Amino acid sequence: MARRAGDTDLSLHRRSFLTGRAVQRLTHIASLIVHCQPGHFAVAEAALQALPDVDVPASDPRGKLIVLLEVPDDATMMARIASIETIPGVISTTLVFHQAEALEEARLV
Repeated sequence: MARRAGDTDLSLHRRSFLTGRAVQRLTHIASLIVHCQPGHFAVAEAALQALPDVDVPASDPRGKLIVLLEVPDDATMMARIASIETIPGVISTTLVFHQAEALEEARLV
């Protein structure tokens, strides 16, 4: 395999990922805007705060909440969004931002 500028470890390559030998732990960070009916705001906010991996850093009693998620994988993120949408009084949930970050460097197992 040819060495490219900036390559430092040639033992980690495409084949390692394809065969599942490369392990990289990720964390998924997402921000959402949740709209709810104003009459259900307090109940919806309390239900959001009770969910694991969920933080509500800002809200407006007229029905808008900013929600942050930090989960280990995209399936958990989608499951959390689905559970938010089932909270009584929630009108809509909009994904505003999503990023997957490596917790550590990829390594061979």
